[in-house]
Amino acid sequence: MNRLFRSTAYLAVFSACFALGACSQSNNQDSVVAAVTDSSFQKEVLESDIPVLVDFWATWCGPCRMYGPIVDQVAEEYKGRLKVVRVDVDQNPNVSRAYQIRAIPATFVIQKGSVVRSWVGLVPENDVRQQVDQILSSSSAAPSHS
Repeated sequence: MNRLFRSTAYLAVFSACFALGACSQSNNQDSVVAAVTDSSFQKEVLESDIPVLVDFWATWCGPCRMYGPIVDQVAEEYKGRLKVVRVDVDQNPNVSRAYQIRAIPATFVIQKGSVVRSWVGLVPENDVRQQVDQILSSSSAAPSHS
């Protein structure tokens, strides 16, 4: 696929996303996805009793804004079995640096304090579900990166 086509396709999807209002990160107080900070990361993520999907994002990031509704949907579907949180990389440089976030959106699944899966970029909802299902179905998720 040539570069011009990819750019044009991306712009078309991005434009449609904004036109539909689907590209914003959820600020809804009833959201299942909690905002986590440098100071709350240890307690909310590393000490969690259940696996935690961490969405590293930023307000200025177009792909992050497109990925937000996918993360929200996954959070709703797996409520009680998977904790889902967001880390704004601009507001939380310590956690972002600790996990060597170089590109966003970046997604990490952390279980018992260790990263068991990670991926970077705008990933389709079914692919996210498949990753989460694999983690939840394994009794002891071994660390791996896809």
